[in-house]
Amino acid sequence: MAIYWLLDGLDLGHASREQVKECVDRLYADKSPQARAMIVGQTYRFGSVMSCGDTVVTYDPARRQYHIGILTGDCMTVRADADACYTREVRWEHIVPRDALSDTSRNSLGTIATLSLINEDAYADLAHSLKEERSPDVIIESDAASSADDMTDDEEIRMVTEEEALEKIKDRIHALDWDDMERLVAGMLRAMGYRTMMTGSGGDQGRDIIASPDGLGLSSPRIVVEVKHRKESMGAPALRSFIAGLRDADRGLYVSTGGFTKEALYEAERARIPVTLLDLDQFTRVLVDNYENADTQTRTLLPLTHIYWPA
Repeated sequence: MAIYWLLDGLDLGHASREQVKECVDRLYADKSPQARAMIVGQTYRFGSVMSCGDTVVTYDPARRQYHIGILTGDCMTVRADADACYTREVRWEHIVPRDALSDTSRNSLGTIATLSLINEDAYADLAHSLKEERSPDVIIESDAASSADDMTDDEEIRMVTEEEALEKIKDRIHALDWDDMERLVAGMLRAMGYRTMMTGSGGDQGRDIIASPDGLGLSSPRIVVEVKHRKESMGAPALRSFIAGLRDADRGLYVSTGGFTKEALYEAERARIPVTLLDLDQFTRVLVDNYENADTQTRTLLPLTHIYWPA
């Protein structure tokens, strides 16, 4: 695990809290006091407060999985050209699907977009899904210093709020039926300016949607779309089959809510015809970026509310 705040090469693993504060105040003088306090608290915790044997949790948005591990190493400085990042060795032991958690735990954990303590109930839900009896108090603290370490400024709050909103949208998309998922992909393409034609279920030979300027696939660019709405990652054989069915003038779009294997990604990269792969996280971000232009049918499938944030 690593953090990437620029601290002018400070030896974070052996620095006192006051040394960290002096460094942050000097390098981030343009930030608000609240923002600087947040950086001090989180970097100092990473370097000195966390200790070997502590439990750590991180989130993989592409696969919608929480990874749980045990901290096994001290803070190490990894120097780059201009500065340094800081790493700690972790023995990753367990994976918990986001869908295995209660709504309360999902809301509490969010995307774990920053270094913070998770509450006892959320950790108990994670442990229960593993059918373990591990005590959560290795990651639960309640002293005054911990509260200060978890401070956030407006920019941090906005970033975390955006990421949590995306996770909630992904939850809704994940719950769609396969045919509604196909319609949602078609709706995203229409919001991007294309006209779409559904090929119908069964015997589509890897073509769920045809998108083009005229809606008939007679004018370029013609985008051939395959949609797989399942938990499993799509592998190289499926990609090869899809690519083999494309014409030279086609463009391919493959949407897989379960993601893709490394071999499948390689197949897309070396394909003779341009092919774009979108997992659930990538699809959601593209959809949100174009949602303002979505038609009524698409908005009915996935109703979203626009939220304003102070500039």
